[in-house]
Formats: sequence, C-alpha cells, structure tokens
Amino acid sequence: IAGFTLVYQPPREDLEEVVNVGQAFLPASKAIINKAKPGDTYYFNNVRAKCPGDGNSTRKINPMVFKIR
Repeated sequence: IAGFTLVYQPPREDLEEVVNVGQAFLPASKAIINKAKPGDTYYFNNVRAKCPGDGNSTRKINPMVFKIR
C-alpha cells in the first residue's frame, strides 16, 4: 500500500479525514481509529497500491468501508 485517505464518520457528527502516506498508520490516522465506538463508520478511500511488475507506479484499488458494531 502506497497511501490512502481515511475518513471517520461518527453518527450525527462531522466527518474527520486524514491523508495517510505509506502503508503504516500515521499518528493522525491512529488517533481517529482509537475513537472507534459502535455505530461509527470508517472509509478507506483513494487507496493506492504497488503490485509486482508495476515498477515505480501505483494503481488505485477499490475503497473499503468498515461499520463498527
């Protein structure tokens, strides 16, 4: 994974968005992940991945959505 945008959506509150460069969670990403509680939704958008044979380029992969129960 080369990077992604993490969007945190708690019910009836404003969204929080963090652009994460690289595969490891940056401190800002960890901070909003640590807020997880039932009913929250997390969106991983603009996910960029580097696959074997891609050289130095990356490709966009499908977004992922997680609903916290």
